[in-house]
Amino acid sequence: MLRIQKTTVTIPSLTEEYRFWHFSDAHIAHAYPEDSEEAHALAEKQAACWATDGKPSSDVFLDVLAEAKKNDAGLLLMAGDCADYFTESNLRFLTENLEKTGIPVLYAYGNHEGASYVKNLGDPRQFYPCYAGLMGETPDFQVRDYGAFLLIAVDNSDHNIRPEQLEKLKEQFSRGIPVILVMHIPLSTEAIMPDMEAKWGKNPAYFMLGTDAEPETTREFCRLVMAEDSPVAAVFAGHVHFMHAGEFSGGRMQYTSAPGCCWDITVKGE
Repeated sequence: MLRIQKTTVTIPSLTEEYRFWHFSDAHIAHAYPEDSEEAHALAEKQAACWATDGKPSSDVFLDVLAEAKKNDAGLLLMAGDCADYFTESNLRFLTENLEKTGIPVLYAYGNHEGASYVKNLGDPRQFYPCYAGLMGETPDFQVRDYGAFLLIAVDNSDHNIRPEQLEKLKEQFSRGIPVILVMHIPLSTEAIMPDMEAKWGKNPAYFMLGTDAEPETTREFCRLVMAEDSPVAAVFAGHVHFMHAGEFSGGRMQYTSAPGCCWDITVKGE
């Protein structure tokens, strides 16, 4: 059964309301009839590995989309690892089923989008062109301009913010417009640590980005996002496989999701 929680992001200047759905870590693993026996075996294994209440991950993903459509979501905020590994079949399954909903998508690249269980990969960004239909031509830094606020999706899936991403962030921040940030790996905050330690043990650094991260561009990114005068109104992330809502700075909230879990978000003015 899906777990759906409601939340509100307040942006004082807004005169309209928006309805977004946030989820991550669907870990789709799918094979079509024409795929090889090996592809079917891998898809069956991985869909079962990431099952929710015994239901294969790809079926849970379809349930999420059906609920989002039924609840009139205006946009899907997908915070990475929605594909468990890259194959043309997983990409086709994602694309076709997202298109069926008719709901626009802002899809942040995750570490699994750039990974494969069947190949020894180099740079995970090699798959950027494959995801252009879902993420546009710049999966590393996507911007949706709503006039009174911006939606920005950043690829931090390798625990690294590259110099060009940092410069793009500064450029958007300089506009003085509120931002809702979507990325796969969450910020390291005091609020999230108890849940992190309960889930992943005493040294969960792999699962977060913090102001002590390497390299300096990643540290500066975190400082800018978490600063008191940051335009970031909310952060939506994934990767950690638990549902969380906690402050990252000045009363502003970071949300994480998990397989079979969704945030039903209302964005509105005061």
